[in-house]
Amino acid sequence: MVLSDPSLVDADDAHNWRPIFHAAIGKHADVVRFLLESGADISAHDGDALHYAAEVPENTDVVSLLVSYGALDPHVRPSCDVSRQLLAAIFLRDANRVRSLLKRHPGIATCPDGRGDSPIHHAARNGDVRIVRLLIEYGAGTNENNTRGHTVLYCAGGHGHLETVRLLIHFGADPSVRFTHDGKNLAEWLAQYPDDERLVPIAELLAKMPESG
Repeated sequence: MVLSDPSLVDADDAHNWRPIFHAAIGKHADVVRFLLESGADISAHDGDALHYAAEVPENTDVVSLLVSYGALDPHVRPSCDVSRQLLAAIFLRDANRVRSLLKRHPGIATCPDGRGDSPIHHAARNGDVRIVRLLIEYGAGTNENNTRGHTVLYCAGGHGHLETVRLLIHFGADPSVRFTHDGKNLAEWLAQYPDDERLVPIAELLAKMPESG
């Protein structure tokens, strides 16, 4: 179909998802490569192809493809060259590279990108426990909000990353913080999705914690 109508590579479905979003989240690296080679616009919708791909465990092949084709800048809009290198390493789950960059440039651990996310927001959203721990060691705050109000804990918990949630709480993340426009904390937000198998263990963990705030 794409061969007869090249515009289909960028066709939005009813949920404003493009073919490359579905292929990326489904770990279909061969399809992602085909779409990229067919001219798919990876900057569309704030570069969310990279956002969706990076949330999926063991999806480094797809993330690497997207980064190599230039998906990083439209998604995170790095504030400087060193920040760009750190964010690329975070999305590629390259903890050794992250560690090396932080040793040389410790200040980038807390440097927000052009969309208002700090590195720890991305690492938490991707569920990368090693990199989240490294960023905390270099001063990243576990209770930071991005410019959209999202907490680091939401970035981890809202994407189903139980072990990252445990780590953040261990280092002081406050589950009682309300971060939605209608005043929900993470447990209340999770309660909207009682049948999501990724989120149930996180909701159960939070339910066992003493209330605060």
